[in-house]
Amino acid sequence: MTLTYRYKEVYRTNNIQTRTPSIPMTLSGKGIKFEFTVLIDSGADISAIPKQVAELLGLDLSGKKEETFGIGGSASAVSSNIRIDFGKVHEKYSVDLPVKVILSDYDFPPLIGRSVFFDKFRITFDQAKFNIHLKANTNNNLLG
Repeated sequence: MTLTYRYKEVYRTNNIQTRTPSIPMTLSGKGIKFEFTVLIDSGADISAIPKQVAELLGLDLSGKKEETFGIGGSASAVSSNIRIDFGKVHEKYSVDLPVKVILSDYDFPPLIGRSVFFDKFRITFDQAKFNIHLKANTNNNLLG
């Protein structure tokens, strides 16, 4: 089956409103769970979360700091792992996902990049209709 989500209306830091392929997901860390609206970012190699989200989830941020690069430039980051849960009544998925925790105070939504997640789903961005479609690849054990 295929999950379909409408793009979400969001305000950018310049206060301009736009629609983004963002979906509700529950992010889990050390036994702590919170629901977020997460950006599905086909332009990102990796998934990333801000430091504030990592702290809410109880993630260990004492690991080796490394430089990571993105559209906003470079930032200091720590590697970690989270679990994401999402779906609808008839179809639910859980995925363990490596993430970079961005240690700067840069404000951005949690974002899901191509690594791991895009291997598990066939993802279609329907920009004309402002929809995103996710269909699990049949060779994955994803049901939550």
